[in-house]
Parts: sequence; C-alpha cells; structure tokens
Amino acid sequence: MRRLLRLLGLASYYGLFRFLPVSYTPVVGPTCRFLRTRAACLALKQCATTANIESHARFGSGARLSVGDRSGIGVNAMITGTVDIADNVMMGPDVVIIRHNHRSDNLSVPMIDQVHTEDVPLVIESDVWIGTRVIILPGCRRIGSGSILGAGSVVTKDVPPRSVVGGNPARVLRER
Repeated sequence: MRRLLRLLGLASYYGLFRFLPVSYTPVVGPTCRFLRTRAACLALKQCATTANIESHARFGSGARLSVGDRSGIGVNAMITGTVDIADNVMMGPDVVIIRHNHRSDNLSVPMIDQVHTEDVPLVIESDVWIGTRVIILPGCRRIGSGSILGAGSVVTKDVPPRSVVGGNPARVLRER
C-alpha cells in the first residue's frame, strides 16, 4: 500500500502539481502550495504536514529525503541522494544539493564509464537559511543549526552551528 501511495504521489507531483504557481502567487498560491506539498510528501521518506515544496522543485524519487516541520524546498531546487532537513529550514530558489560524484581515479577508463562515488548523507539542522543558488557538494555532511549560507555559495565542507558562510568555496564569514 505504501509503495502504491508513493507512486501516486510521484506521478501527481511530477505530472501536474510541480508546475503549479509558486506559493506566494496572489489568490491561488496557498492552494497550489497545499496540493504540491501533499503530493510530494506522499513520495518522500518523511515529510511534515507543515512543509513547503515549491514550484518546479526536483528530488528524484524522494525515497531518501526527509523534510521537517515548517521547512521548505525552494523554487526550482534540485536535490539528489540522502538528505535530512530538520525543522524551520528556509531554502531559496535554484538551490542544488548533490550527494555523489563521478569517479575519476582510474586513468585507464574514461570518466563517463566509471561508476559514481557512494551517496554521502547530508544533515541540515534546524533554523538554517540557504540562500538563492547555493550549491552543496558531497564534501559537506552537516550544516549546523542557526547557520546562514549566503547566496551563490559553493559549500564543500561542514558548516559549524550559528555561522554565516559565503563564497566559492564557502568559508565562515562570521558567527551569528
């Protein structure tokens, strides 16, 4: 039964609800948010009823994605692999979270023919703000609670709690 509900959620989300207007669209936004989030939550590993899955977000099958209470996945975001998003996490548009990479260590085999590295789980703790167009790569395993990831940052390593990070590669700019 659970598998059937997941398939129904994926089909309705990717087939229709993903394309609905963003949640801040006047008049219809809240309804679109409700429909899109309910469909997506059927597919996700775990999803709070107060989560917000925005328009055009992509998360594969969702089987390895958890979204906490009052947390969201931003407009046009792309998430691959195992990601646990805690409560009260804000995510801006166009965020990319990648949890595996191409292997490149065997020089006798073209990179395209080498397998991917293993999935590196990511934990995003509570009260985190991920700015527009942030890219989080497999070297990062944890984003500490209360942190801010500045717009356009490329996060390659763990982020300490209550830190403001920015740049490419991202570095700690200050503490909150």
